[in-house]
Amino acid sequence: MRWLIKSRGSIFFISFMAVFLLALILLLNCIEISAFDLNFYSAEYEKLKRPEDIGISQQELMDVTQVLLDYIRGKRSDLNVKAVIRGQERYVFNEREIAHMVDVRELFMRGYRLRRILTIGFIFLLVILYILTKKDMIRWMLKAHLILLAFLAVVAGVLFWLINQDFTPYWNYFHYIFFDNDLWQLDPQVDVLIQIVPEQFFYDIVVRIIMHFILGMLAVGGLLGGIYIWLNRLKWKQG
Repeated sequence: MRWLIKSRGSIFFISFMAVFLLALILLLNCIEISAFDLNFYSAEYEKLKRPEDIGISQQELMDVTQVLLDYIRGKRSDLNVKAVIRGQERYVFNEREIAHMVDVRELFMRGYRLRRILTIGFIFLLVILYILTKKDMIRWMLKAHLILLAFLAVVAGVLFWLINQDFTPYWNYFHYIFFDNDLWQLDPQVDVLIQIVPEQFFYDIVVRIIMHFILGMLAVGGLLGGIYIWLNRLKWKQG
């Protein structure tokens, strides 16, 4: 363990990296929760009048959505699903839409793998931090978390302001970064997938993810603060 330098700088760096990894894990969890929340989809469909615009019943649209989400999660091997659209039974998704969803599923699979790696890294850093600080670990983590929380609050505020100005270019940037083809550029006049989840849907889900993430970070801060106060009181009682 000679490579560990027990200094305030190194302890703070390890503490900050630990809470940073925890924040990334929390963000991925928030994305997953929002992405697979059927109640959210149902509310958005009613709000955006998706059944009327597509020409499909709300129940069938929810059934199609369940198939879509099962496919993304890897619980289903294909997207060959039929529904009655504008009075005719047909396959819901065409080849281009299905090819894009292959990319989307791979993106989620990468996210799951990344979360596992981050969790292992977080646990490793916690062990190192405990070795260096023992019972003082919570104080260091709380300090690092509050600094990170302040930074993320500013970033979230700026991001929220930007997407409120014009969501489209930033949504396009996301696709340019995470996809290496143009399959995501669907035609809303033809492709049912983009009719089901138009741009306004994605704006709403991004805002929801940001809000859940900030609330989650506040909850983690409250938990760390509560443990810190409890440990201090326990220490004071023990003399």
